[in-house]
Amino acid sequence: MIRILFLTRSLEAGGAEAQLVELVENIDKSRFEVSVVTFYAGGRHFERVRAIPGVRLFSTDKKGRWDIASFFLRLYRVFRETRPQIACAYNGANVITFLYGKLFHAKTALAILNSLMNPENSDWLDVLQQRLTRYFSYRCSLVISNSQAGKDEYVRQGYCAENIAVIRNGFNPDFYHRERELGEALRAEWGVAPQHILIGVVGRLDPRKDHAMFLRAASLLVKERESVRFVCVGGRGALAYTKRMKALAIELGLRDCLIWAEERKDMLAVYNALDISALPSFTEGIPNVLGEAMCCEVPTVTTMAGDAAYLRGDPEWVVPIGDAEGMAACWRTLLAMSPEERAEVGKASRLRILAEFTAAQFAYKTGTVCESLMSEG
Repeated sequence: MIRILFLTRSLEAGGAEAQLVELVENIDKSRFEVSVVTFYAGGRHFERVRAIPGVRLFSTDKKGRWDIASFFLRLYRVFRETRPQIACAYNGANVITFLYGKLFHAKTALAILNSLMNPENSDWLDVLQQRLTRYFSYRCSLVISNSQAGKDEYVRQGYCAENIAVIRNGFNPDFYHRERELGEALRAEWGVAPQHILIGVVGRLDPRKDHAMFLRAASLLVKERESVRFVCVGGRGALAYTKRMKALAIELGLRDCLIWAEERKDMLAVYNALDISALPSFTEGIPNVLGEAMCCEVPTVTTMAGDAAYLRGDPEWVVPIGDAEGMAACWRTLLAMSPEERAEVGKASRLRILAEFTAAQFAYKTGTVCESLMSEG
């Protein structure tokens, strides 16, 4: 049994957090003794992780950014109790994982979860952590990137290429599946009629998700089809950005055909409510919302952000970053199909996930890489 400890800032809603849950649920408990420690208590996934058999869950109950001394002490106690052989970072935990891993003589695995380093959208502490992670990439045991695009970008920025392994995310096809009845109930809640075609983007309101591109593509299509409706699901985000996007939607004439939906827990219903799913982002690793929609057999159109094009698998439904006209053109192609033809596009998407991107495959690959660390001595 290999003792492995995963460190993450929190278990709130988010792509990285969801992947950590899938990993600790699916990793082989006969090979690994698994512990998870969060900096901040609670969050959407906290109780789910607590309930996983064979997984120990800890929290340092950090109160804020400057709750430092007590945080370090509580984390020290977790390491002393669990004595991990491998300390594996997840969202926002690279620096702490490296330092405590070295202190307790554990192998250290750091994480790259995006395909683009963008200091302009980061505060000084984020920039400092990026620089330290770059330095540590030459001194840690491993850096795991969830996309080839992420590895390539970070190597260009000076990270150690030899230490980076690419392990792409995986998705749970048992949970994410086609269940149209759930979607119909949510459509009714949103006021979307059965004859409407609903096109949606799922993701927090963040500049990296490029909602502006989605809105511009929507404005091109709405002029041609009265039956189309649009939804943006995921209300978290900076207030200034949210205001800009809502003002842009009004400016583009989308007031009567666009729904702004808050973040929801019933994501299976969300995906099944959509006729078409869109990913307009300009930076991603492997985007969870794309994989989850594909699992639910929703026809999806994506930009080339990160490894999204690789995940999507079919270049017909991939457009350049920022290409609103290209996105709208793909929607037109899908709308010109019969419902049966669109359904076949969705079914092919699910088969793509089953072939290469299940949560079980993701956990197996991660476990194999971690075992190899221990065999290196």
